[in-house]
Amino acid sequence: MPWRNIELHVDRDSVAMGDDVESHARTTTLPRGTLLSAAIEQCSPEIKAQGWSWVAVVDREVAAVWSADHGVQLLVADRKLKRGPIDIIFRYFLQIDPGWLFDRLAQGERADLRALEQEYAPIAREKYRAELLRREREIEARLLTPECIDAIQHYGADVTLHADVACEFTHQGKQWVAKRADTMFQVFVGGGAPVASIRPHTLGEAWLIGMLAAENRVAAGLPDLLDADPLPGLELTQQGGRWMSHGATVVQVRTELAARVARLAFGRSIVEVRTLLEL
Repeated sequence: MPWRNIELHVDRDSVAMGDDVESHARTTTLPRGTLLSAAIEQCSPEIKAQGWSWVAVVDREVAAVWSADHGVQLLVADRKLKRGPIDIIFRYFLQIDPGWLFDRLAQGERADLRALEQEYAPIAREKYRAELLRREREIEARLLTPECIDAIQHYGADVTLHADVACEFTHQGKQWVAKRADTMFQVFVGGGAPVASIRPHTLGEAWLIGMLAAENRVAAGLPDLLDADPLPGLELTQQGGRWMSHGATVVQVRTELAARVARLAFGRSIVEVRTLLEL
């Protein structure tokens, strides 16, 4: 009977661009007397990714941490639900370790995503690097081709890690990191946001070698690039401090030099790029 049920108004944060196209708000009912912990579990987000953390806010009270790893971890005393409607909102706390997050909130820390993310960042970096080292030891595949590694080392770079999803090296005193991000080949220099996001992977490797070659040419007192004609097929437009392409080939870079290297590398192999830019 209706009077034996409690109405719950449930919503959650979006987790990425595109996820917010449709509303996540929904209404459901549970039997009166259902435990709060059971209600949170039954209303939990449909995204069940390991390592993702959600903070359940029940009627404006931070009530629990929920994750696919641990389920419901209550921050308040469990209780039977007797009156409705009840609002349950799941706040997305990114890939902050849910066990660590629960401990911090149980110790009285405020559920401030930005502050907790900053506090957790050094731990996340250590865990990520440990995972990369494990992958380097245990997985035979590598992110970059032997031709790319040979070229990187030819330009004087020191490769410090090379796993199936990432490669780290130093070149002229700067830390470079190449990563696979879904279908994109991303490159970071000195931390922060990626300086390049490129698809396909082969173009990303050719671009990377072109950038190292350009840096070596400048260090030798030569022009960064020669006047080689770009091959047709790649159109880049400048938008808000970035150079971007559209279509099957995706290039997003942050400097004018990076855009010129992308045009030069498009349609060319690593060997061809090296030959064009050899000192």
